[in-house]
Amino acid sequence: MTRVSQWEASAGAAASVARPRLRRSERLILGSFDGAAHALQQRARLVLLGAGALMLPMMALNLLASVLAFNSFGSLDTLFADRGYVGVENGTVFLAIVVQSFTAHLIGAYVATFLVRHQLGREPTIGECLGATLRRLPMLLLTWLFTHWWAVLIALLAVNAPTAFAGLSFFILPVVAMFTAMVLPVVPVLMAERLGLRSIPRAVRLARTRFGAVYGFVFACAIISGSLFFFIAELPYLLERTGLVTFGSVGYLVQGVTMQLALLIVLPLSALATAQLYLQLRVHAEGIDISMAADRAFGPRS
Repeated sequence: MTRVSQWEASAGAAASVARPRLRRSERLILGSFDGAAHALQQRARLVLLGAGALMLPMMALNLLASVLAFNSFGSLDTLFADRGYVGVENGTVFLAIVVQSFTAHLIGAYVATFLVRHQLGREPTIGECLGATLRRLPMLLLTWLFTHWWAVLIALLAVNAPTAFAGLSFFILPVVAMFTAMVLPVVPVLMAERLGLRSIPRAVRLARTRFGAVYGFVFACAIISGSLFFFIAELPYLLERTGLVTFGSVGYLVQGVTMQLALLIVLPLSALATAQLYLQLRVHAEGIDISMAADRAFGPRS
């Protein structure tokens, strides 16, 4: 019996104890966000506390890099004239993008663990989901490297040649969305089906079953997440514009805090929507809901 079959069998066995919450949605894109928002509303403490714990190293590393870059090595900007990759400021921004990308990968694993078990009728704990994520940390690093190496190169181009990137963005962004869509379910597949590096081809095959919807989901996720992040991050500025509140010399500190709060909400929400999309892809392409209903009625397959 394959690992996928084993996972389905164990899901069916668990379903015999707790009735799954998984329901088929005819709207793959909007339905995924609806399911994500509903899960976040029901289990906000579990999702946000776990995501916050995974974000702490990212925030600490970014803060340390900023302090070292601007306080200790700021003279290197003058020495190298801030050309190419040797610019300290550009290097700090690039490091922040890379660390944030990997952190989003980890949060995706944590959230996928929670959502899959939650949708199967279980009530996972923060420790259970964090433990499952940390146990697969080496594999998560490998899958991130294999599926994000091209994104790292694009980020390097965007940081060091923003004018060229802006000019080519009309051609680059659709290609980025296509590559993103192809590997989008990798983390949920890894955490739910435990296929190791085989999660990558498995995710590609799964995404291809409804590639148009997955491609549209990538754009919808970028628009919704970007708009939500911008609104939360700009709240201090909007409050100051009213004239009722002024932050004075601590304005940059307040802005930094609101940006981290925006990430704390946006990253888990995007990860929840992606995990929900993964489940819906399995429902539409493989009829996992029917399989689980049969397991409840007749017992899991051997």
